[in-house]
Amino acid sequence: MKESGSVLLRSCSLLTVLLLLAGCISFGKDPTGPPLDRRDLLVEHVEEHLERGNHGVAIDRISYGLDRGLVTGAWVAEMLDRIAEEIRRDYREALDRGEYDRALQSGWNLKRLSQDSLGVGLVVDTADIISRDEMLLRWAHQDLDRNEPVLALYRLLRRSSLGDLDRETAFTFFEIARSLNNDEVATRLSRAIVRIDEGEEGPELIIPIERAPSEMLSGTVTVWVNRGFRIVDGVGVPDRVVGSGFFVDPRGYLLTNYHVISSEVDPTYNGYSRLHVKLPGRPNERIPARVIGYDRVFDLALVKVEVDAPYVFSLSDTRRLAPGERVLALGSPGGLDSTITAGIVSASGRRFLQMGEAVQIDAPVNPGNSGGPLVLSDGQVAGIVFAGIPQFEGVNFVIPSYWVRHFFPRLFFGGEVVHPWIGTAMHAGREGLSVVYVHPDSPAYRAGVQKGHILRTINGTAVSDLAGAQDLIMERRPGDLLVTEWSTDSPGETVSRIVAVAERPFSPVEDALKSQSIESLFPVLFGMDVDAVVGPPWAPDFVITAVHPGSIADESNLSPNDPFSLRNWRIDRDLRAAFIQIIIRRRKAGFLESGVQLGAFLEIDSFL
Repeated sequence: MKESGSVLLRSCSLLTVLLLLAGCISFGKDPTGPPLDRRDLLVEHVEEHLERGNHGVAIDRISYGLDRGLVTGAWVAEMLDRIAEEIRRDYREALDRGEYDRALQSGWNLKRLSQDSLGVGLVVDTADIISRDEMLLRWAHQDLDRNEPVLALYRLLRRSSLGDLDRETAFTFFEIARSLNNDEVATRLSRAIVRIDEGEEGPELIIPIERAPSEMLSGTVTVWVNRGFRIVDGVGVPDRVVGSGFFVDPRGYLLTNYHVISSEVDPTYNGYSRLHVKLPGRPNERIPARVIGYDRVFDLALVKVEVDAPYVFSLSDTRRLAPGERVLALGSPGGLDSTITAGIVSASGRRFLQMGEAVQIDAPVNPGNSGGPLVLSDGQVAGIVFAGIPQFEGVNFVIPSYWVRHFFPRLFFGGEVVHPWIGTAMHAGREGLSVVYVHPDSPAYRAGVQKGHILRTINGTAVSDLAGAQDLIMERRPGDLLVTEWSTDSPGETVSRIVAVAERPFSPVEDALKSQSIESLFPVLFGMDVDAVVGPPWAPDFVITAVHPGSIADESNLSPNDPFSLRNWRIDRDLRAAFIQIIIRRRKAGFLESGVQLGAFLEIDSFL
């Protein structure tokens, strides 16, 4: 009895404290004062972000406030004009310092603001902004001064045209392209030189150099990662990871797959790890290597060895590879260096990566080929081989070099490559790209993009598929402004949103689960919208409101109006997958109750 009384006393004391705290919270503000004003709160947030220099976040909130009618067009114009002046000062400072990356971003953002896409009468003078092509040319010359020929050539290729180059510049970069075995660019530059010379022939410039596959093999390496020993049935077994790589810079920089060298940079790996490479024909010589930059999303890494590259590969800028096109895969299957296998492109446009597309090939590829180059008949690298996907045994894939070009220079900067995003998950249907989910605290969320909106254009370019939209976004960097147009639920209505792209989390689904429940991600993971219904907290009840065609829910014969209870869910980080167990009464099965498990990979490809 004493124990019961003591428990009761403690409970009453705790309740009293909670009531007092609640009273403090309730009466800390004057109850007779004005209610919280959404406009004042929005203005306060915009001012805070401007003071911190977060122009992109401030513009997102301004766009949202105008759409919701919280602020006037005059106030929006005033704020955007203030932001434009701050960006202009940043542009001039960056240009004076030769910080062309920063200057390009500021110039880009000023031009986006000058479009007055929100229709508030904003006037931004961009007459003094140097063209993107001129800025890239200056940046390329700066890279040459810093002895960065590979990056210099990359900057040049980002220009809209090579035809406006003067003869001296064209010849300079022509020689660089030839030294880097980039016949694709050398040919383009030679044509520009011919035009400069008013039609004078220069056949020695435009004839591609024939390169034998055996010559190209000298530019490949075997990548070895010694991870010590692992215990199998009580016995220590050597733990080795073998892959391939190829030189992309004469100073000893080479590309390989991230998963080959992951133990070198993965903070969750606590074991022993030593990285080295072996050159062709020198199987007993191990050359120490170090990881410079890496990209988990595209499974790529840039590695540096202190040797001069005997042969340098160049990445092709070809957008698509045609099925049936002949290709060669170079690498070290099983550690057997200097191996060439031949085949064809089986298919393109495979959606296996979080962003971009993969190419399917039928060239024989085995463990150890990962990270090796896939070359075209002219010797240009069409893609980077990566290990087969478990659910497609015997089918091989490559990462097209076209997608690598988006972030290739960033690998040289060191550390992990960060990709841009706006934070929406999309479904590609007949009507276009519709929003099925908006990530909390993402640029799209701040700008007021809502579920059900249909993306129509990005910077004036119409988009209708995920690859096209991702291509446009990946051209940008965090902090860049995008002018987007969306169709809403109202027939014939479109809205404009200025969205400042931000850094994309490696796994948007896992990032969202830190603050949201699993059911909020059902549209992304399983392709079904649900509404919660009354039910016990230990077994939440839901009803399906929509099923997206081609999704996991659709393929599992789930239908709108099917009620179900969520019994369990889990994240398997080894398999990189999410699983839910539900008790459902499917309409297509006569509403008979049954248990169903649904699984989806965490690396979803539908995010922009």
